[in-house]
Amino acid sequence: MNTQKPLVIVIDDEATNLQILKDILQEDYTVRLSPSGERALTFMAQHIPDLILTDLQMPGLNGYDLIKALQNNPLWKDIPVLILTAQEDRESEEMGFSLGAVDYIRKPISSGVVKARVRLHLELQNHRKNLEGLVNVRTDQLRKTQDAILNILANMTAFRDNETGAHIKRTTIYAQLLMENLMKKRHPGYLVDPQYVDSVIKSAKLHDIGKVAISDSILFKPAKLTVQEFEEIKKHTKYGGYILDTAIEELGETSFFLNVAREIIMGHHEKWNGGGYPYGIAGDSIPLSARVMAIADVYDALISERPYKKAFTHETSMNIILKDSGTHFDPTLVELSLEVMEGFKDIALLHRDDSGLTMYEGIYL
Repeated sequence: MNTQKPLVIVIDDEATNLQILKDILQEDYTVRLSPSGERALTFMAQHIPDLILTDLQMPGLNGYDLIKALQNNPLWKDIPVLILTAQEDRESEEMGFSLGAVDYIRKPISSGVVKARVRLHLELQNHRKNLEGLVNVRTDQLRKTQDAILNILANMTAFRDNETGAHIKRTTIYAQLLMENLMKKRHPGYLVDPQYVDSVIKSAKLHDIGKVAISDSILFKPAKLTVQEFEEIKKHTKYGGYILDTAIEELGETSFFLNVAREIIMGHHEKWNGGGYPYGIAGDSIPLSARVMAIADVYDALISERPYKKAFTHETSMNIILKDSGTHFDPTLVELSLEVMEGFKDIALLHRDDSGLTMYEGIYL
C-alpha cells in the first residue's frame, strides 16, 4: 500500500499566505512553497506535484501565465490547479477556468474551505486516473482481440490459397516498411498518421481473403488459368469486400481498421493508369493503402516461383516495378520508396517459402 502523502505546491508572492496555507495542509500533504511561478516551474522540472495552489497577481509570471505554461507541457497539463484570489469579478474567474484551472479559493483564506477543495480535487484526480487505467486495459484487450481475429482470418486465407503463409508474412512486412517510410518522409499528399499506418500494417495480411470464395478447381489449378478462370479469380477482390461489409456496418464508427482493410482488399489490383480491377479506378482515386499493397503484392509475386513462372531476382523485380511506375504503380510512391524497397530482398530471404504451410504469427520487425 502506498502511504506517501500527495505533493501540493503553493505559489504566492506573499510570505504570510504561504505560511498560512502550509499550516493548513502540512498534516495531510507534502507541501512545497514557492514565492514565484518561475521558481515553481523550476522545481516541477524534477518533482511533479499532485495539485497546485497559485495566486493570480504576482510579479513576473502571474497565475494566468503559469496555467498556460502548465497546459503547454504534457507532463503538467493534467495537474489540478486551484486559484487563490481576492478578486470577485466574474471575468477573472472565466479567464482562469478557460485556461485550465479547476477551482477558485477566495481570500481571506478559510482553513475549512482549503482542506475541502484540495481533498475534493485530489479525489477527482485519482478517480480520473483510475478510469483512464481501466480504459487503457479495455483498449488493450480490444486491440489484442482484433489482432487475434485478423490472424485467424489471415491463416484461413493461407489454408485456402496455393501460396504459403510466408507470402502473407512477407507482404505484410513490405507494407510495414513502405508505410513507416511515408510517415518519416512527410511528403505533401502522402502524409500519414500512426493510427492509419498501424491499420494498414494490420490489414495487409487480409489482402487476399476473398480467395476463400474461389472454387478449388481454379484456386488450386497447377497450370496457367484460362481467360474465364482468371475473370473468376479476379472476383476475389469483391468477395473480400463483401466479407467485411457486414462487420463494418455493425461496428459503425469504430470500424476504422476494417475500412482500411476493405480498401486494401478491394483496391490492391487497381492500376495507376486505370487498367486494373475490379473497378478500373485510376490515380489518387485508388486509396493510398491499396497503392502501397499493390507494390508489396506484385514484388512478392515477381520474386516467387509459381507453376507457370520462375522466380525473378530482386534486381529484375525492381526493374519491372520501375518500368511500370506511372502505369501500374503510383510513380511518386515508388520514388519515395526506392531506398526502403532495397530491404525487401533480405525480408524475402528471411521468410522463404517452405514445403509446409507457414502460419501467420504477427509482424516480424
